[in-house]
Amino acid sequence: MRRFALVVVLVMSVLPLHAEPAQGDDQFPIKEKSRIVVSQDEQKMYIYEGARLVRTFPISTGWPGKRQTTTPPWAGKVGEFWGTFQSFGTTQDLGYWLFTDYLDDDSWNGDILIHGAPYLPGPNGQKQYSLDQIGRAPASHGCIQMLPQDAEWFHQWDPVGVQITINPFSHGTQTYPKLGVGAQLTGAPPATPVSSGAVPGR
Repeated sequence: MRRFALVVVLVMSVLPLHAEPAQGDDQFPIKEKSRIVVSQDEQKMYIYEGARLVRTFPISTGWPGKRQTTTPPWAGKVGEFWGTFQSFGTTQDLGYWLFTDYLDDDSWNGDILIHGAPYLPGPNGQKQYSLDQIGRAPASHGCIQMLPQDAEWFHQWDPVGVQITINPFSHGTQTYPKLGVGAQLTGAPPATPVSSGAVPGR
């Protein structure tokens, strides 16, 4: 019996050397193997490590009713960390620059970032976030908004240099009427989730 117990202890002590690492919420994907996919139809962000889906986040992209407020389809890499910035009368934390948007006439239309939800200061200095649109409707001026806790995870991961693809709305841009929190989601989900200026961010 003692010999059996000793064998069990030895086997158990060796197993962790060969076991796969735990995949909890604190486990960050390897950046060099990762990619980010933004689905504007679903208003979700998918983070993959290789072929494995690691995280799914609700987001809000730009309202597609007019060109000046859209989030253009784009593929590239997450750029530099901008931190906290102000635009359109609100403050945003944990911003990461993606690209500068230009209109068809080559005029500057703002910078596109991923950042935390916009907020205003409350009476006691607390942050009063605008959260109703996130995961429900495209309501930004072009940037990709995240919930504060998701933006914090994103920041802790440090996504600079990770490949990102922003997919277009599958049914064009003029079929999303403006609502109180943005635009009504009418597009079908995709089959496969696949520099600064005068006013930073949108």
